[in-house]
Amino acid sequence: MSFYFPELHDDFSRLLEDLKDRRVCVIGHARPDGDCIGSQVGLTRLLHGRGLDVFTANADKVPEPLAFLVEDTPVGLLPPTELLDIPLVYVDCADEGRIGPKTSQALVNNERVANIDHHISNTNFANVNIVDSESAATCEILAGLAFDLDLPIDETTAAALYVGILTDTGRFSYGATTTRVFEICGRLVERGASPVLSARNLYESQPMERLMLLQRFLQSLELEVEGRVCVGELRQMDFIETGANYADTEGFVDYARSVNGADVGMLIEERKATTKGSLRGKDPSTRLDQIASQFGGGGHACAAGLSSDLSLEELKKGLIQALESRLNGMDSA
Repeated sequence: MSFYFPELHDDFSRLLEDLKDRRVCVIGHARPDGDCIGSQVGLTRLLHGRGLDVFTANADKVPEPLAFLVEDTPVGLLPPTELLDIPLVYVDCADEGRIGPKTSQALVNNERVANIDHHISNTNFANVNIVDSESAATCEILAGLAFDLDLPIDETTAAALYVGILTDTGRFSYGATTTRVFEICGRLVERGASPVLSARNLYESQPMERLMLLQRFLQSLELEVEGRVCVGELRQMDFIETGANYADTEGFVDYARSVNGADVGMLIEERKATTKGSLRGKDPSTRLDQIASQFGGGGHACAAGLSSDLSLEELKKGLIQALESRLNGMDSA
């Protein structure tokens, strides 16, 4: 019998055994996306199926388009103090700080039982690190391991894992989309995941506020580095005047990435107390995770993010300079 993840199979099996008779929290990153919520819901339900005492929580609320995934498996919006002394299983987090600065600081002494992730910049910060940077999504790893171990996957679990893969592959368009991705997704559909329902909730139920915010982002787009970097920005006033929230920017940076001739798309967001940067590229050799790491962030070779104390103007200038140096270096290599 062949496994999807033979190199991770034994570690995951041991983790399941180690979690017996323990109460743990499955925690995901701040500003959760489809792969984060899908991983939290999927893993929690897989562990429940093994009779384990587990719950899931996040520092930020579940975005509305993903709410259909948490009807039967709520993702708690808990103050960090309610998680003190609870062992943690991290999903879709490249490092322990990704759960949010206040949350990670409050939980610095909690046991980090496991870290299940697919980011190339993962720091292997837990007792057990189940990491595969070649995978398109953390949900791909979880689904593959569930099939490898013949764990029960019901309709809700299948839907959560499918959505995580769907969103982190950019609707099956990114470079990490492999034959394994399609095979696993096909099996998840057999278990009850609905591509139609997933697409309807994620892409065909857009609030007007989000579209108004998107309009402002598109109007801000400009080309830098001789057209190779497309940059868009959003000011705090844009959120206030449109009535949109921070979660509504999910996927905006892909519009910048899609501009003809651009190698990298960038979104810079001005927040109340920080400035956020999102980077998306077409060529993994650009190593956007390394660009983001220069500003305290991380991620994937073609998709990375960061939060900074710099002003929007300062961060924008710094990122453009770093990308110009990297792109020119690639040309001369």
